[in-house]
Amino acid sequence: MNPETEKTLTFFGKMTANLTHEVKNVLAIIQESAGLMEDITAICPLTEKKYQEKFNRSMATIKQQLHRGIDLTTQFNRFAHTPDRASAELNLVDTVGQFCLLTERFARLKHIGLTAGEPPANERIRLTTNPVQFYMALFFSLESCLTALPADTEIRITPQKKGGKSPAIEYACTGDHLPPAEEFFQQLQAADAWSELREMIGQLQGEVECDTNDLRFWLIF
Repeated sequence: MNPETEKTLTFFGKMTANLTHEVKNVLAIIQESAGLMEDITAICPLTEKKYQEKFNRSMATIKQQLHRGIDLTTQFNRFAHTPDRASAELNLVDTVGQFCLLTERFARLKHIGLTAGEPPANERIRLTTNPVQFYMALFFSLESCLTALPADTEIRITPQKKGGKSPAIEYACTGDHLPPAEEFFQQLQAADAWSELREMIGQLQGEVECDTNDLRFWLIF
């Protein structure tokens, strides 16, 4: 197995394992809520207000988790088709939103927030590229940030047009417990994932641009 194939399979393995944990969490919460509802209905016919309120809360939790599970599996199904074509046109707003949904757990485990930023209204940002390599570049960027950031901070990933024309992805780090910019970039660039990112960006014929006065950087294509 050549190194590139092994790297790709490792990436997909991480993503698949991540989603598996998320779906298991969804099902566990549904099971717990359903069990509570069964206990309540066994006690009384739900005529008393206090039991009716518990029943309603349990039903709301079940519906919320079902919607979350459906959204996760739908987005992962789309993600699973990224290797179908070596080149495709991506809507970067949709792609970044999908990526953040599927990788939010990685950040949550380190108590770091992850959100998809919104570009200017009505701005269409599209890029024709290799979808798998593009997702890997996003993932290596995220891993690098998670290595360099402490808990109780946040990463915002925003698609935009750098200089008004070049498709780009901005990674901006915010929070009350941020390290100094110099320390952040030292840790960022020392991360193994950062080396992987540099290599992947080269294959995509893009570049990485850092703002050393702030905790942010861009992937520019």
